[in-house]
Amino acid sequence: MVDVRRFVERGITVTTQLSKAAAVPGPTGHPLLGMLPALRDDLLGAILDGFHQHGDVVAYHVGLPRGPRAVSVDVINVHHPDGIHQVLTTPQVFSRRASAYEILREFIGEGLLTSEGDRWRRQRRTLQPLFTPRRVARYTELMADEAARVVDELAVTAGSVVDLYQVMQRYTMRVVGRALFGDDIDEVVPRLQELMPILGDLALARALQVVKLPLSWPTPRARRIGQVRATQYEIVDRIIADRQGRAGGAENEDLLGRLFAAEDPETGQALSIEEIRDQVLVFLLAGHETTSAGLAFTMHLLGRHPEVQERVVAAIGTGDEELVRAAVMEGMRLYPPVYSMERMSESDVVVSGYRIPANTKVVITPWVTHRHPEFWPDPERFEPDRFLGRQERPRYAYFPFGGGSRSCIGEHFALLEMTALLSALLARYRVDTRDERLAVVPRVTLRPAGPVRATLTLR
Repeated sequence: MVDVRRFVERGITVTTQLSKAAAVPGPTGHPLLGMLPALRDDLLGAILDGFHQHGDVVAYHVGLPRGPRAVSVDVINVHHPDGIHQVLTTPQVFSRRASAYEILREFIGEGLLTSEGDRWRRQRRTLQPLFTPRRVARYTELMADEAARVVDELAVTAGSVVDLYQVMQRYTMRVVGRALFGDDIDEVVPRLQELMPILGDLALARALQVVKLPLSWPTPRARRIGQVRATQYEIVDRIIADRQGRAGGAENEDLLGRLFAAEDPETGQALSIEEIRDQVLVFLLAGHETTSAGLAFTMHLLGRHPEVQERVVAAIGTGDEELVRAAVMEGMRLYPPVYSMERMSESDVVVSGYRIPANTKVVITPWVTHRHPEFWPDPERFEPDRFLGRQERPRYAYFPFGGGSRSCIGEHFALLEMTALLSALLARYRVDTRDERLAVVPRVTLRPAGPVRATLTLR
């Protein structure tokens, strides 16, 4: 029997909370365009300033002061771990019906990153067994081989200057390429490596459009997006078609072979060819861009702090990977490759004492929360010891891989991949970036604004 009283009481409680909740504070910005110019010119600086000035929940009005949603919208940023927990773990209230995922869906289809509802749940059940720590550990040798290749190819002389980001991009693309497709990647990797940054730039440009025209309209940008999308589909479709024609043997051991064999444990349903293609595109984007940037950022920080670098090298020498992993995690605290995540409120809701109306874009930003002084003393300092031993801090004070049911399925893979390269490179070379400045740009993911230069010397 349904307890009607419980639903009535809950409705009264929610209504009372909403009536007592405060309106969300925030900066006013430009008299006509609101915060659009500030967010477009310096997104990361603007949201960090907003947090310092207005607190844990901040409203940014974008567009005309009054007008239709197409040209006027409020964006709410939530920064406290308790509020982030609420946003990430109540998908019935905070859905992924947000523009960022709609744009990604236009570029890479409906894979695990962009799908919703029953389609997503079926994909998650099907793919989760492929990314358990035990399954991921099978790629350890592959990662070690590619890390050794990077170290050997550098072959630097004393005082050689390299672009760490370029080195890391080549490494991560080869790792994810071999994990997906096996050893036959020499033709594919260079083409995909050219396409991924272009895709990111086009997606960001589309995200910053106040009015988004349909891609079916023949604008120059829409045509360019269509060209890039067609090229990436052609590359992946050709690989899939080739694999269909010669299945069996060792090829079943790579990730593409496992995607062909994967079944939903509840229904026994396999992935369609279109779904396999979309998963491949998600893995290429998420497994390449984010990991290469995270590695470059961490190496830059270690190069600026030689005393920490030498402690990490000493740990590598003893086979203790805890400090190496801590350095990677601290690098992603200061420079989280996934610097923000969007949700849409499906109903009126109260977060941290503030009222958020239905159909409002809600953004959570690791870039800001990872610098929250309540949980990170001296937040701009690079200190891997923050991640050693048992730490008493809220779960969502640190969330570079998201959280809740939509947390990143590739977290174990990425951390293992980053640790492998860091260990191999630092064991051979001393990295110095003390004379270099790191500038970053928020695209689809956080990327360096230019080369990440470092001076390498043999140990």
